Amino acid sequence: MQRPTNLKVGDMFRVIGEDSDFDIGEIITLESDDGTDNPYFWNKDKSDSYCTYWSEIEPHAKTIRDAQVDDTVIGKLNGFEYMVLERGQRTVLLSCGNNFKNSMGDYTFDRLEEYFTLKDAPERETILTMDQIAEKFGVEVSKLKIAKD
Repeated sequence: MQRPTNLKVGDMFRVIGEDSDFDIGEIITLESDDGTDNPYFWNKDKSDSYCTYWSEIEPHAKTIRDAQVDDTVIGKLNGFEYMVLERGQRTVLLSCGNNFKNSMGDYTFDRLEEYFTLKDAPERETILTMDQIAEKFGVEVSKLKIAKD
């Protein structure tokens, strides 16, 4: 991979090369950008950092499970914005909706994924078969017609 032009501290990458101090497949976070070909990256739990070449990594799209303190999530049911106030090993503490000064409660990562989306996260493509769509609507596949807007 070439050195990205729009780098910022906290960007996430997946290790793909064997010549790294990290394990292949590990998700690492940019610690600091010194403008070199091998800047420092944090390991998963941010207990240590190492230099790694750009050729050893690839970009990693952040998901709701990667939400960190000060990230904003959006409620799927109400559209309110919530801030991640604390992140534990198995839970995150969220602020109240549209009020980042008060806390609302803890969410496990499964519940977080169920009820919230990460603000500015890339949308996932949904792929369904005709059989799945027909089953969802209780019709036969042969009677199913789908208009494209």
